[in-house]
Amino acid sequence: MGQTRKRHYDRYTLEFKKMVVKLANNPSVMAKDIADTLGLHPVMVYRWQMEYRRGELRGNPLAERQKIKETPVPRPSKSNKEKEAEQKLREAEKRIRKLEKDLAQREDELDLLKKAERFFVKTK
Repeated sequence: MGQTRKRHYDRYTLEFKKMVVKLANNPSVMAKDIADTLGLHPVMVYRWQMEYRRGELRGNPLAERQKIKETPVPRPSKSNKEKEAEQKLREAEKRIRKLEKDLAQREDELDLLKKAERFFVKTK
């Protein structure tokens, strides 16, 4: 029979959570970027923000006593080349959507002109 291993969960102090919420509440910074920088899951940052607004934000008692995980190990970030490639892809997709929209508008205009031409030919 296999043994189940006890999962290790990161524990954060109340001060650390408040610092993360304060950073995430800055309008010029995205919460996702803060999460990536600090090695947290973005949902955790959003959850802490929600708990802070409700007044329910608490630190982990064990972390408070032992000061465990004061600063987490950052997650490996994407390289600049990958970020640039993703940015170029997003720009290209945006341009394609714009061109498709323009094409649909031109096709509608062309159909309207064809109908108008048939109408004026019949009235002569």
